[in-house]
Amino acid sequence: MLIDSFAWIEYFMGTEIGEEVKEVVESNVQLYTSPIVIAEIYSKSLRTDGRAEERRNFIVKRCAVIPINEEIAVKAAKIHAEAKKTMEDFGLADAFVLASARYINVKVLTGDPHFKDYSESVMI
Repeated sequence: MLIDSFAWIEYFMGTEIGEEVKEVVESNVQLYTSPIVIAEIYSKSLRTDGRAEERRNFIVKRCAVIPINEEIAVKAAKIHAEAKKTMEDFGLADAFVLASARYINVKVLTGDPHFKDYSESVMI
């Protein structure tokens, strides 16, 4: 399962939703992440509480990082172009997360409403 930025933020904030994420993070399930997710969490942490490096280390220790390659980039571009037809605020970062999950055939754990209509999403 690929943990999206939304889920990681809830986890690190210790919210009710974060408790659901914690169950997955502390399980034996193989977890994945994208460099895009690491960048989003790192940036958010720098802007809020300065725990960016600590969180990056935690994420990469617990997750396999899916390197971005040409195939993922093209898949992300196609997802982004299609999604923008109906969701004006659908970001390229979301497209990369979804493309990365599709690339290795895993689900995305998220609460981001941009993902709600995708079969790969596990909404929390």
